[in-house]
Amino acid sequence: RRSPKDHQIITDETDKFLQQTIIEPSTSPWCSPVVLVRKKDGSTRFCVDYRKLNDISVKDSFPLPRIEDIFDQLSQSNYFTTLDFKNGYFQIPLTPHDRPKTAFSTR
Repeated sequence: RRSPKDHQIITDETDKFLQQTIIEPSTSPWCSPVVLVRKKDGSTRFCVDYRKLNDISVKDSFPLPRIEDIFDQLSQSNYFTTLDFKNGYFQIPLTPHDRPKTAFSTR
């Protein structure tokens, strides 16, 4: 169950994404739940839980780098930064074939 405040956050975010044409209404047979994640600063991030979709997706054949190797490469660095790419995913277009799989429910 969601609180009325959380329902309002989801509605506001969904309306914003619709206006920005980031999302569109769907009648897809696929559906993943929306989750709200509280950030360190107290704000809320609108997320979709695609774990079940990920479980049945074909895995990429290229492995991710090992974290130890990344830390070794960074060990001589003088500056570190934190970036929040929360809208970065919106820059990657989906193929028409895969779009229905990303449907989500706001209720």
